Amino acid sequence: MTANWFEAKVKYVKMGEDGKEKKMSELYLLDAMSYTEAESRITENLREMIQGDFYIVGLKKSNITELVESNDGNDDKWFKAKVAIIDADQISGKEKKSHQYYLVAAADIEKALANLQKSLSTYVVPFEISSLTDTNIMDVFPYFSDDAEQEIPSNLKPLGDFEQEAEIDA
Repeated sequence: MTANWFEAKVKYVKMGEDGKEKKMSELYLLDAMSYTEAESRITENLREMIQGDFYIVGLKKSNITELVESNDGNDDKWFKAKVAIIDADQISGKEKKSHQYYLVAAADIEKALANLQKSLSTYVVPFEISSLTDTNIMDVFPYFSDDAEQEIPSNLKPLGDFEQEAEIDA
């Protein structure tokens, strides 16, 4: 299933080390199926991170198609890459490019390029990295479905129960 990435812009007031209040505006990226789910998930995730009130001032679909994460703890910044996938038109023989956008975790732009190239190394089609820029995205919340831990609503029946009933009836 294709990921639907949303950008959420959040504003809140943070207490500084000097005791003064500071207005913050931050951008987050999250995976969700709809705007409603995106708003619900960002609210749920930020409740744990931000003390006090916060406001979602913007929520829009992102053009990000792939996420390149890193296991290196120093890779705490996010970079946006535009990658052109090169293909030849079957009829005219002309070269055409389709663009995909990647979000890459890295400590700096050189590491972002290395992480992106490593991720793209398995591609069998020609490609070129058109651009790589720093972003102001603070954090990314991919969608993880923990089916085993999820409680089943009372109005739904697990698929396994239907399969067992079918075997008994047969």
